[in-house]
Order: sequence, then C-alpha cells, then structure tokens
Amino acid sequence: MLRQVDVTALDEDPNFYLDLGNGVWLMDDHRWAFYIWQRHQRDSDTDRFSLIHADYHWDCINVFYDYPDEKMRLLAADDAELLAMVAEDRLIRYDSFIAPAVIREVIGEIHFYCPENEETDLGLDDDLVSAHNCRKVIHSDYEDLPEQDFDYPLIFDLCLDLFNRSNGMMYEADIWSEAEVDSFLNCVRPLVKRAELVTVSMSFGYSGLVEDTRCLTDKVLCYLQDVRGGH
Repeated sequence: MLRQVDVTALDEDPNFYLDLGNGVWLMDDHRWAFYIWQRHQRDSDTDRFSLIHADYHWDCINVFYDYPDEKMRLLAADDAELLAMVAEDRLIRYDSFIAPAVIREVIGEIHFYCPENEETDLGLDDDLVSAHNCRKVIHSDYEDLPEQDFDYPLIFDLCLDLFNRSNGMMYEADIWSEAEVDSFLNCVRPLVKRAELVTVSMSFGYSGLVEDTRCLTDKVLCYLQDVRGGH
C-alpha cells in the first residue's frame, strides 16, 4: 500500500515533496524530482537510468551553461549539497531540473512526451546530451512509449499539467476529459508498473484551477495505488 494523502488539504507549496512508498514520490514543484533521482541512484546499484518525461512542458533549460563555476559545484556535490542546491530554487528549478541530471550522468536516455509547441529545439540541447553520452527521443504520440526498448532501468516522471491544454495565465484550465486521462494512464500502465521510480509533480497553477489539480492528483494517486500499491 502507498502512503495515504489528504488530497483536500493539498495546495501550492514549492517545498512539498513526499515519499509515498514503493518507489513513488509526490511533489508540487517539479525541481525536487532531480534530488529524488539522485537519492535513488545513491541507494541503488544502478549508475544510469532511462527517463520518461511526460509533461505539458519540456522543462529543458540548462542554467549551468552560463555558470561554469556552478557546474563544477554541481559535479562535486554530495547528497547534502545537492539538497541545498535544489532548496535554493535558483539553478535547479521547476523548468531546469533535467539538465543537471544529465550533467551528473544520472540520466543516460530521455524519452519526451510534451505537447508544448516550441520554436526552438525540442527537448534538451543536442550538444548537452552528446557531451554526456545521453540519448534523446521525442515522441509526438504517447502510444509510442510502451513500444520502446530502454537502455537502462526506468524512471517514469509525470507532471499533472500534461492534462491541461491551457498554456496561458496561471490557474487557467482546459483539462482533458476523464476518458482522455484514462486512455493515457492505461497506455503507460506497463511502464509505470516496471519503473524503478515514479515521480509525480502536481504543479499547482499550471495544472488548472486548485480544484482541478486536486482532482487530477486524487485520480493519479488512486491509479498508482492500483498499479504499484503492492509493488
């Protein structure tokens, strides 16, 4: 059984992250996923992981590109220092938490499913992934995900704003229908089940109105209880 959460009490909290058990973590601000991945690597026998990033946004800013001294700090950091860097919310943020995991070579392969339209490169910069021997795969259809062969043990990373088509002001909502959400969750079920780690970001504000986020959280937590409760 996963740890129970009072969904009605959840609200925007950039410092909230919670271990639900069985390799499942819930957070609000997505930046905590970086620290959780690092912590899992530290406690496991696996050096590198394949990542599925299912999110409305790419979250692929590499702030360390402009701060070489901070990059050296990142590479040399121990667990306590990594936690401090995430808590600073400066270089490792909700939109820049994947690049540092590539730089530290925790992630060796990334599969992106992100409906956000961008005029720039999709996903992480090609030079970054190449420099750190990482493979990048872009998926325009989530139904492609279960058909993939993964190079490393799997981390499944989900942001609930995936289910909000609105990309306007904060707390705007154009939420997928229940049938559409169910279709996605059913499709990725075998991946969620096999993953060593599942990180879920609620992203209050980006995932609709407060009540939308709570409803989506409740639905996904019930789904995870079913898929991984006895994992």
